[in-house]
Amino acid sequence: MTQNRGLRARCALVGAVALAISTTSSALGESVLSVEMRDLRQQPPLQTLTANLDRSGIAPYRELARVTAVARAAAALAAKARLAAEAAARKKAAHARTLIRYHLWIPSLRISRSVLFYRCGRTSAPDNHVYRWGCAGRNNTYLLGHAWGVFKALHDAYTSGRLHKGMVAYYADGFGRITRYAVTAWQVVPPDDAAWAIAAQRTPSMTLQTCMGSHSQYRLDVRLVSF
Repeated sequence: MTQNRGLRARCALVGAVALAISTTSSALGESVLSVEMRDLRQQPPLQTLTANLDRSGIAPYRELARVTAVARAAAALAAKARLAAEAAARKKAAHARTLIRYHLWIPSLRISRSVLFYRCGRTSAPDNHVYRWGCAGRNNTYLLGHAWGVFKALHDAYTSGRLHKGMVAYYADGFGRITRYAVTAWQVVPPDDAAWAIAAQRTPSMTLQTCMGSHSQYRLDVRLVSF
């Protein structure tokens, strides 16, 4: 009997120890799980991939690309404006080079001469140039030149009978404006007959004068009218 009671006591002790171990393990498991769940609840929610990208190192590259594109567009516009300005400057320079002032052309006589100004009251003899006389009346472009020089073709056209009405001449004024004229009449007069020179005209006209005669004792005056 004594042995049976001792055996039952030992069995009861072993069972009690086993129950205590089991109870402690369960409690510890529940405590660890509770702590883990509580830690998960306390952590902030994970950000999405898009949010992470927007706030990551990729965003500065997007801004850099935008700034670069704007800079390239501005540079292209500046280059276009610069090319346009250079083209305008070249055009202006070309126009300045081709602008001709104070010039006479008579194509049929192969006359193409620059015109100098001969002021009214000048006493020195003219050189071998075509001059515009300053004493001429209004609407009368009066040009004179030597028969042996710049106006030899005009002199020879008269003496040979080739001078005719309708012969065309062109004159460029000080602004580069070119006026077209046609011959309407001519006369041979003494040197002191300046009626055609000083006479004002109702319409824009031009008078050409050169010497005639073996001793240049006469003047050939040729009248032209613009058309």
